[in-house]
Amino acid sequence: MENFISNLIKSSPIHNQPFFISLLSGTMDKDSFKETQIAILNAVEFFSRPMFVISSKLNSYEDRYCIIKNILDEHGNGQIEKAHGNTFKQYLVSLGATEKQINNRKPDKAVLKFNNILLECSLNSSIMKSIAMMGIIEQRYSKISDTIVKEILKKRWISKDSLYHYSLHKELDVEHAQDFYNIIKDGWKDTDSKEEIKKGLFLGNSMILNLYNDIL
Repeated sequence: MENFISNLIKSSPIHNQPFFISLLSGTMDKDSFKETQIAILNAVEFFSRPMFVISSKLNSYEDRYCIIKNILDEHGNGQIEKAHGNTFKQYLVSLGATEKQINNRKPDKAVLKFNNILLECSLNSSIMKSIAMMGIIEQRYSKISDTIVKEILKKRWISKDSLYHYSLHKELDVEHAQDFYNIIKDGWKDTDSKEEIKKGLFLGNSMILNLYNDIL
């Protein structure tokens, strides 16, 4: 499974995606970048909800707890001001967004599509597929976070101490991805489960990349 994931990621590198080509080449200015980040807030706030659905389908206490830990992280482990949606809002303000821009944002079609597929898969697809989808989204978001952190610091669009959200995710999401993978790794030995895992990996990989590309 590890080799399959590695090859899938190598076949779709972050720096070849239109969003990041625009960001890294300098054709995307700060205001345009800020608008994309305001739109992504809805995805950040929504992301834990499908995890509740998936965890409710698991029979094992151990497997369920792996996802519950992730949910708790999303909610700041009880410190609500550190919930991921709230740290993302702080990041947006540091980037120059006003409270009015944040509060009056309109739902973006790319974000709505991303959220809807997340929920639909979690509700109606197999456990193997939905967990694989979540795992690779977490893994790719780690690299996305790292890329964004380095680039906007390089451009001096934000100070390092204002990057708590993305700085956290470039480390934390590696752990979260592995937690998801640990739940399904034994399924790789079964032909039918393996196919479901592959479907979930392909789906999640395309979803997270398309979220950023389509938001342009």
